[in-house]
Amino acid sequence: MNFLKDKVRKYQEKKLLEAEQKLKFHIETKSKLEKELKKIDEGNVDDLKKEIEKNNNFIKIWKKNIDSINKQIKKLGN
Repeated sequence: MNFLKDKVRKYQEKKLLEAEQKLKFHIETKSKLEKELKKIDEGNVDDLKKEIEKNNNFIKIWKKNIDSINKQIKKLGN
């Protein structure tokens, strides 16, 4: 049984790391887009705002995924 728990824990830890990396990517992308938005004229503003919103949605999704994985890992520890 411990073998199976260890396998599941390693898998969850791997998924957690991947989720954290994706979250970091979308946060950085959103930040870059917001900086770019401040620099440009009114012509491309709508496209940038859509991209920022899209990244914001991904950030929310990945935060939920990280929370879910952390809960699963915590359950394995008990």
